Parts: sequence; structure tokens; C-alpha cells
Amino acid sequence: MAPETGPDPGENSTESIARNLAAEVPNVVSENSQSVSNGISSRTSENPFANVDDTTPLLNSNESYTNENNEDENNTTCDTNFNNNDDEYDTQSKFDSESVLKKIKRPFWWFFALGIVAIIIFELSFLPRTSLSRDFRRWYGLHLTRSDVKRHFILFSGIGNSHDSLTTEEYINTWLTNLTAINSKSPANIIADDNIELVSLVEKTFKKFGFKTSSHSYDVPFLQRPQSSSVSLVDSSNGNVVYNANLKEPHYKTPAFYAFGANSSAAGDYIFVNEGTISDYLTLTARNYDINGKIVIVKSVLNSNISVAEKVLIAEKFGAIGFINYYDLQSENNKESELQLNIAISRDNVVTGHIGNWKRPSIPAIPLSRKAVNPILGTLAKSKQMEVVSEWEYNPTNIGGSLTLNISAVFEDTKTRRLTNIVGTLKGVMNDGNIIIGARRDSLTSSNPSSGHAVLFEIMRNYQRLTIKGWKPLRTIKFISWDGSSSGVLGSQLLINDTNVLDPKQSVIAYINIDGDAVTGSRFKVDSNPLFNHLLRKTAKYVPIPKTAASYKTLSEDDVTADDDDADDDNDNDNDDDGDDEDGYTTLHKYWSKQDNNTIHGISGPELTHSEAFIFQGHLSTPSINIKFDNDAKRDSSLYVPNSNYYSYDWLVKRQIDNDLLLHGSLIRFIGLLAISLSEHEMVEVRTRYYYRDINRFFSFFLIENQPQLSKWGQDKVSSYLINKSYILSDLKRDLKDEPTVRFVDLLSQFQVLLNDLTHQSLIFDKWNKKVQEGLIEDYPWYRCYKKFAHFAQFKVSNHKLLHLERELTLNPRDYQFLQNGNGNDEKQKEAYFNHVIYGLPKFSVNSSTDYLNSRFKYSTFTNLHESVQESDFELTVKWLAVTYDKLRNLNYKMT
Repeated sequence: MAPETGPDPGENSTESIARNLAAEVPNVVSENSQSVSNGISSRTSENPFANVDDTTPLLNSNESYTNENNEDENNTTCDTNFNNNDDEYDTQSKFDSESVLKKIKRPFWWFFALGIVAIIIFELSFLPRTSLSRDFRRWYGLHLTRSDVKRHFILFSGIGNSHDSLTTEEYINTWLTNLTAINSKSPANIIADDNIELVSLVEKTFKKFGFKTSSHSYDVPFLQRPQSSSVSLVDSSNGNVVYNANLKEPHYKTPAFYAFGANSSAAGDYIFVNEGTISDYLTLTARNYDINGKIVIVKSVLNSNISVAEKVLIAEKFGAIGFINYYDLQSENNKESELQLNIAISRDNVVTGHIGNWKRPSIPAIPLSRKAVNPILGTLAKSKQMEVVSEWEYNPTNIGGSLTLNISAVFEDTKTRRLTNIVGTLKGVMNDGNIIIGARRDSLTSSNPSSGHAVLFEIMRNYQRLTIKGWKPLRTIKFISWDGSSSGVLGSQLLINDTNVLDPKQSVIAYINIDGDAVTGSRFKVDSNPLFNHLLRKTAKYVPIPKTAASYKTLSEDDVTADDDDADDDNDNDNDDDGDDEDGYTTLHKYWSKQDNNTIHGISGPELTHSEAFIFQGHLSTPSINIKFDNDAKRDSSLYVPNSNYYSYDWLVKRQIDNDLLLHGSLIRFIGLLAISLSEHEMVEVRTRYYYRDINRFFSFFLIENQPQLSKWGQDKVSSYLINKSYILSDLKRDLKDEPTVRFVDLLSQFQVLLNDLTHQSLIFDKWNKKVQEGLIEDYPWYRCYKKFAHFAQFKVSNHKLLHLERELTLNPRDYQFLQNGNGNDEKQKEAYFNHVIYGLPKFSVNSSTDYLNSRFKYSTFTNLHESVQESDFELTVKWLAVTYDKLRNLNYKMT
């Protein structure tokens, strides 16, 4: 039997303890495993591998512990070795795990990043080239290009094209008949108070077409509603009434009246004063005829340079107590059917000046038809024994007669009434400027078809159809229904100073006026600021007109070739197809060319002084356009009588003025396209070369017209205090280094030098603007996007200059202070209503000569210079030259 072996006394005690522990550890592990398995038994049903996962670390820990304990023989106690080795294992295991994870993750992120970069490069490689204009439109969700918008508008408003079962012409006809019916409900539609239903219709129509609509009402004093008027011929010997004039047109209740007329009556002798000019009165007084205390009878002609209102003031000056006016109307065509002209009464307004400076007559004034005045004129029949003035149709008085006149004009006794302008807004995405289209709503009759509003409504209706297609205009377009237009353009005067409607900080790019009665004949007439000449002619090339149209047939067969492009025009329109097509259509441009070689009239003249276009141009310094189809006595089948019930829907259609309504349709297409061109062009669509070329021409006319007085002043010395703050002096000193004295002729020469330089610089400026516009539509790849930033900067600078061109030519309070007379009078120069240095309204005075009054509208440019020279005011002329020079020089500087 072998003896029991025990521990060798010589054996190291540490090793003995380690062996014992190694033998006991499995039992401990077994017990621990059993307890652990009991602890996690509840989880095994969910995860059968839970025991394995939880126990394995313990077994591994035991094995590691034994090995570590055997290897470390330098430790003195078992407990110390066990704890130290366990900590070392935990640290090493954690380090190894993190190291492996880092090695695994690092390539993944690198590959991921490289993949993203590769995708981006791939996408950029195939990214389409885009322009700044295209990017801008995409940013704002503008899916229709400029060409798309124009094409759709032409399609929508096209001749014979239908929408909701009605053609364009049928829509126009519906508007005309509906507006005529509403106007007929009031004897006169002077302002909104006379016909609330008309105001309501316009407002509802604006809203129906989706425009943001607002109404703006203003108080108007002295514009009373007419009640009645009377003119009777009385035999003063017995008091019997010999004749009572019929002062109403057949089938109408509209009185014979003048807006702003005096509510009064007069009785006394009467005298025929021919056309009622100052020279006519002087002719009578030279022959010892006394006008004082008499009722004057005036024969007027259409389109006279002296208005009825001015003739009433002249009559008052010579002592008249009453005023009767009639028109001698004759038509060159169809005279047999022009009998109705004799019963037409042409009304007007008799207020002169503008808001804050009105002049109203104090004597009664009444318009008569030719038929109504004939019995009175018959008492003045000429005879060889009584002939006074051979050129006059009648003798001034009935010598030896006992007949007198009793006249009265009765108005409703109300001091103040209200007019209402209605504004519809189509919001644009750019806020640098607005385009405004306006039309007159009021009339002095009850038969007016409101053709201007029919055109306005159709433009708005087709714009609504464009918005349904997804169109958003680049710039805001406003539509305005004017009230009080026939009564001294009151509506526009009151509205343009209303900051609730027009923000003074925001420019108006253009005002387009649908003039008065928009269609009165076949003559296409355009009055415009020269900035738009190129655009007007170009737009006309896209407006079709059938060769079968009645208006086209009256044109000459001779084909007139219009030179609408200047040599420096960069051939803007030369490649446009303006020929006749095979379907029997021509264009408005060709029509216009045959008519008068595409003539565009300046924004001045007697007719425009009573239009909103001149108010915007002269007072607000807004480039304006005035458009209509005017009456042409040589071509049209009937004569247009303004502000009479003779002008009606029946006259338009039955007298074949526009029986097919193609002239109305042409205005719709032309004005609609014009506004789209102004709105959709990123750069403001103007050409400065035409404007400054005309300004140069205006100044040349000033020199020629006033040559005698200017030559007289030529060598006069100009005092330095008159021009020491003006650029003209510094520029003269630069050029006249050896000549210390500045003479008047030097100012004129320097002014001409500036205008020549301005004309030349405008060519360069226009070419630069064209280049900027081309840069906006030029495509670039993504890696050259910096080019777009450069183009954007150029666009902002150039556009700002174009938007403020006209404002630079506006007089400001400092200018008026400088213009203060230097004759010891401390009063400042009175601020004029029209404060544009180029365009103005020549003054009217009852002391002016007839020759001046008849020709004064040729002084509508450089008006202040003309008037100061005509008044022989040397110092004021010098100051006006200095002020105007500074304005133009600033423009020249900003265009460089």
C-alpha cells in the first residue's frame, strides 16, 4: 500500500497554494455556473443561447486566471496575484477590441466618403449649363419663358379665337353693350357719385379676374351735378320769348353743360366774337364794339390749341356776362348722312390749371348744337350794308334790333362730391418697379360705350388665363380705372400723390394710357417718351390685322417702307418678319407704316395736356405712352364729336368706324404685349439714344426760335454768383483757361457740348446694357458660376440707372431755391405742378397774343427756358441753363 503523499516540506508554499486553488476553481466555476444558469433561466425561453453567451466569459476568465497565476512567481500572496492579473486582462481585452473596431471602421468611412465625392463629381459632370436668368426663374417657380408668355397671349387674344364659347370679338362686343347699358342709367357720368353701379361693375370685374383690387375715393369741391340749362331769345320791346333752344340731344336726357361751370344765369345783349380768340376781341374793340355786359357767342373748331375753358376766361377779361359755344362740324365723307352732326352737343370742362391752382369761371357757360344756335345766328346775318369783318361768317350784332338773350346753367347745390379710382394689381416677383395701364371710366354723357374699359378688361381677362398657365410677371403690373378724367384729369392728379397707392420709393417703369375714347377712327396714334420708340415699333410687328378689315382697305395701296431702325440700333428689328402672309393677314406695323411711316409723336401737345399720360410724365417724371385709334376725317366714314351722345356704340358699329371690332382687338393685343415686354425683360427695356437725340434736337429748336434775343445777350457777362454752384462754371473754367470772363454765349456753347457728349454716351450706354442683358441669358457650367455673380452685379447697377433716368430730370426744393430771382425779392421761385426740366406745360394768360396761344405747344420742351427768354429775363435764363445743365451732366456721369 503506497504511503499517502503530502506536501513536500521543501516545496514552495506559493506553488502549493496555486495548485490547490486550481483544483478548487472548477468546483467554484461549476457552482457559479449553476447559480448563473438559475439566474438567467427566465431568459432562456426567449434566447436559447443566453447561457452560452453569459458563461463563456467566466470560463475564459478562470483559464486565464490559472495561467496567469502559474507564471507570476514573484508575487507574495495569492490574493494579490489574482486581483492584479484580473485587472490586466480587462485592460488588454478592451484595448484589443477597440483596436479591431478602429481597423474595421477606418476603411469603411474612407470608402464611404470617396463614394460620395465620386457621386458628386459624376452629377456635376452631367449638370446642365444654366444662365442667371434661368436660375432666377427656377428659384421663383417661373415655368414660362418670355417667349412662352407672349405666344400664349397672342393665342388667347387672337382674332376669332374662342374661350368659354365666345370669341375675342364677342367678348369685346359684350363689354361695350354692357357698359353702354349701365352708362345710360345716368344722364351724365361725371364722377363715381353719378353712377355707383358702374363703379361696382368695374370693381367686381377686377376681382373676378383675380387681381388684388382696391378703391380710392377723394373729395372734389365745385364739381356739381348738372340739372338743366336754357337759352332763349327774347324781344325786349315786349318781353316775349321769340325762341327757346333745345339743349338736349334726341333720345337723351343729358343737359348741355360744362363741368365746373358756374351755377348762374345772365340776360342781355349778345355779340358774335368769331372763334373767341384775343385777336377777335381786339378786332371788335378796334371797331368800337363794346363787349362789356354782353353774352358772347363763340364758334369753335375741333382740336384747337385754345381750349373752351381758356376762351371763357378771355371772355371774362373783356367783360362778358355769359358764354355760348358751338362747333361748326362738317364731315368730308358721307355728307348726306351727317345731318346728326347738327344736333350733337360737345361738352367739356371749364377749369384751368391743376389741383391747388384751379381757375373757375364766374359767368354761365353753355354748349349748343349747330341746329340749336342757328336761329340766334340768323339774327346776325351778314349784308353788304352791315359787313364788319369780311372773313367772319356773321356780323357781331343785330344793329338796331331789340332782341336779347336769357341764359342759365343750373347745377345741384352740393359743395363737395367724391370720385373713386379703382386699382387692380398683378404682383410680380421683382420689386424694382411697376408698369401701370390706365383707362378713363367717366364720361360727360349717357351714351358712352367706354371703349377704353372694354380694352382694359380684355387685357386683364387674358392675363388671368396666363396666370392659370403658371405665369408670374417679373414686375408688378397695375391696372387703374380713372375717375374724373373728363373734368380736368382729376382722378390721376389726386391718386399719384397718394402714397397708399404709389410708393414714392419705388419707380414706375412706364405708364401706358388707353386714351379717352380709345377707338374713334382708323388712325393708329401713339404719343410716347422716346425711351420706348424701339419697343413700340417692334411690338407692332406681332399684332395681326386682316387685310379684309374695313380700316385697312382705306389705306393707300402704296407700300411705305418704314425706317424704324437707326444706323446705331444694332439691327434690333431688321430680321423680324413683317411681310404679308399667305392667309390674308398683315401686321399692325405694316398698317402703321402705310398710314404715316410709323410716326411716334412726342409726349406733348394740346390733346395730351388733358390726359393722364402727361400728368405722369410732367408731374411724376414717369416715362409715359398714350395710345388710341384716332378719327381721320379723310378716311373715316363719320366725324367724331367729343363728349357728345353722338359718340355711342351704334356710332362705332353702324357707322362702320369699327364694325368688326378689329381695332379694339388690335389695341388689346398691342398694349397687352407691350406690358408683357416691359415686365418680362430683366433689364428695363428702354433705349436712351432716342431720348437724348431728341433732347439735343429740342435745344437746337430753342436756339433757333429765340435767336434774336439770344444773340442780343450773346456777349453779356455772366455774373459768377449766378453759376458759381453749377457744374457749368467749373467745366467752362477747364476749357477757358485763359479767359476769366464768362459770357452768355459761352454758356450756350458749353450746353451744346454737353448735349453732344450725352448723345454719344447714350450710344455706348445702350450697347453696354444690351451686353448686360446678353450676360443674363448666357449659359455657364457650374464651375464658372462666379461669372453669374459678376453679371448679377452689372445687372443691379445698370438697372438702377435705367430706373432713375427720369427722376434725375426732376426739379427739387433746392433747385427752386436756386432759381429765386436775384432782384432783391426774397420770395422763392414758386414750385410748378409740372417739375420736369425737359417737358412742361406752356403758360396760358389772357394777356398773351393769339399767335402765342395758337403756337405755344411747340414750347412744351425746355418750357422754362423758352418762357424766361420770352420774358426777357436774363438772370432767370442763366439760372435755368445752369439747373438744366447740372441735371443732364449728372445723367451723363452716371451713364459712364
